[in-house]
Amino acid sequence: MTGSMDRSGEIAERAREWVRLLASGEMRGGALAELRQWLAADPAHARAFERERAFWQELEVHRGLFAQPELSPVTARRDRRSGGGWRALPRPVRRGLVGAGMAACLAVLVAAPELNVRLRADHLTGTGEIRSVALADGSAAMLDSGSAIAVEYAQGERRVRLLRGRAWFNVAHGDRRPFRVDAAGGTTEDVGTAFEVSTGNGEGADVAVSQGAVRVIAARGATPLTAGQRAHYVDGAVARLADVRPDRIAAWRQGELLIDRQPAAAAIAEIRRYRAAPVILMADLGRAKPVSGVFRIDRPDDALAAIAAAAGLRMTRLPGGILLIR
Repeated sequence: MTGSMDRSGEIAERAREWVRLLASGEMRGGALAELRQWLAADPAHARAFERERAFWQELEVHRGLFAQPELSPVTARRDRRSGGGWRALPRPVRRGLVGAGMAACLAVLVAAPELNVRLRADHLTGTGEIRSVALADGSAAMLDSGSAIAVEYAQGERRVRLLRGRAWFNVAHGDRRPFRVDAAGGTTEDVGTAFEVSTGNGEGADVAVSQGAVRVIAARGATPLTAGQRAHYVDGAVARLADVRPDRIAAWRQGELLIDRQPAAAAIAEIRRYRAAPVILMADLGRAKPVSGVFRIDRPDDALAAIAAAAGLRMTRLPGGILLIR
């Protein structure tokens, strides 16, 4: 009995280590492969990992970050009489502590969305990474740069949640359960197809069908789409977009980025998702001409230079790979 308990404790601790590493953002391809091997080695490993991940998902990282503890009347009077506590510290020390506290709080707030995605995701990609994932039913999901999905297969349905970025799905058939993809408050239901769902750079999501048909479902209606057709939904409403050639949908799978009459600022935002270093835009592009073209995703700087030149802007390289467009 003691040996069994010790082993359970070791498995739980190892699962916690994996969750901490996953949440840190420092996990690379080799570590991900090692994690998958560890999960597959024993069902107890997978159960422990899911328990630990669920625990971290439930933590309320935002609560109380900026709240000040309330002192009881007695404690408050005692601090005022003694002149001790916070006010007894030298002013430079107090300023330093306040600054450090604010920096720590801001760091948590910035990291919290990324941490939340990492803890919820079953599959995710880093900047510039494109990866194909085999799902349990034989379907395939291909994730674009900086994307994440959570897979929730159950007895009555196959459901995938697009947590960020975009993904292309090639759905395996012969399974009676419906295949659904949730993203940004709407659902895309497969009717026998391959399709792309993208949360894009703004609100809502885009859906494009490369083969077969889907049904896009939002709070205020549903729209059927067939090969070459696209739609955008936001705030519960679905709107059709211009049709495109089916073979141009999700062109990023072949290393190409197709931009068709997009506003210049949106095109820049689309391209910079493939750069690890930031792109700082310091220009008003409201009057710039829409951008169209096919760009290589492994050469994002060339694409940004072309857009900047067309808009009459300059692109400056800063230390650390940062690009300044103005």
